Amino acid sequence: MTKNWMKKTILVAGATGNLGERIVKSLILQGAEVNTIVRSDTGIAKIEKLKAIGAIVLTLQHWNKEELTKACAGAACVVSALAGLRNVIIDAQTILLDAAVAAGVPRFIPPDYSLDFTKFTHGENRNLETRREFHAYLKNAPIKATSIFNGAFMDMLTGQMPWKQL
Repeated sequence: MTKNWMKKTILVAGATGNLGERIVKSLILQGAEVNTIVRSDTGIAKIEKLKAIGAIVLTLQHWNKEELTKACAGAACVVSALAGLRNVIIDAQTILLDAAVAAGVPRFIPPDYSLDFTKFTHGENRNLETRREFHAYLKNAPIKATSIFNGAFMDMLTGQMPWKQL
């Protein structure tokens, strides 16, 4: 039996990335209808992979409010798995949020799959400052938001994390 909220459409941005694809798979396994948005220059293999797991793929010609609002129409929630620097976390994501609001989407989940940046003071961790800045905008938007703070990913603790021995 699926949960009531899973009978609604969830829109996922950033679905061609590792985390985004995992989110899509998990939602589909729980019975959700998942729409994903991809750029027009996205490789066919990535698009086919999303389709193979059961996602509906919406291709955008331009990342603008008009196209994103159409993509968001009818969604119960927009989940962002976008990753990047200021041009993604602030600029691209602000357009996505504005489009979700314009389409009447009731909930937005930003890509805060990280440490809880609200526990840090301004300037204490430069990597989290763009998230803090986006949240200042999100806080004033007329949409419910849910942040998912999961701390560091375990693979970062065992491999890639740039530790410095003192």
